[in-house]
Amino acid sequence: MDSEQGRGARERIIEAAIEVVEREGIEALTVRAIALGAGVNVAAINYYFGSKEKLVEEVLARTLENGLGEQLRELDALVEAEGGDVRAALERFLPAFLPDAVRYPRLSAAHLHDAIARQDYTGPAVQRYRDFLEGFFRSVRPALPAGSEEEQRLRVAAFWSAIHMVCLAPRLCEGFVPRGLHEPSGAASFARLLVRQLLGDRPEAQSRPRGPRRRRAPA
Repeated sequence: MDSEQGRGARERIIEAAIEVVEREGIEALTVRAIALGAGVNVAAINYYFGSKEKLVEEVLARTLENGLGEQLRELDALVEAEGGDVRAALERFLPAFLPDAVRYPRLSAAHLHDAIARQDYTGPAVQRYRDFLEGFFRSVRPALPAGSEEEQRLRVAAFWSAIHMVCLAPRLCEGFVPRGLHEPSGAASFARLLVRQLLGDRPEAQSRPRGPRRRRAPA
């Protein structure tokens, strides 16, 4: 096959597989469904990837890099743009991150499938997620409340546990989380609450605007 045509077919197969996962979940990811979506024959999947399992690995790697990897870089850029203010960066980051995560719960479930469905923590997707948590911890640690590293890591775990609850099952917490989390405006109040739970209340000296100091009249 022509190399250019081969690259095009390979990308179509990956994109078709991602669409199947987003729409129906990883359990629906059959070679027939992928081939139909990509407009190729079933044999092409083995030709380009060797097996469906290898294709699944590439799909998860691609979406994790485009998701978690890109989001971590975005957070670091926001921290820099905010002059090192982690709280302000997170309050901008989360309303942009949450809508897509809530909009595609089956993709989030696919990333955690081995850990949740199989209790298997050895795969590359699980390792990439752990790498993301370590990177996130390094980014926010300067703003975490004082305490032991164990306590600070627990805060990060609680923070992402709450996010995953609404990302994996958006309607599970109806009546408890704001509606419209699939839009940045609807995610803003939830984001502020999550940031406050992670970092604690904003210090009074920072939250109250300073006015000019009055001089005390001489006695």
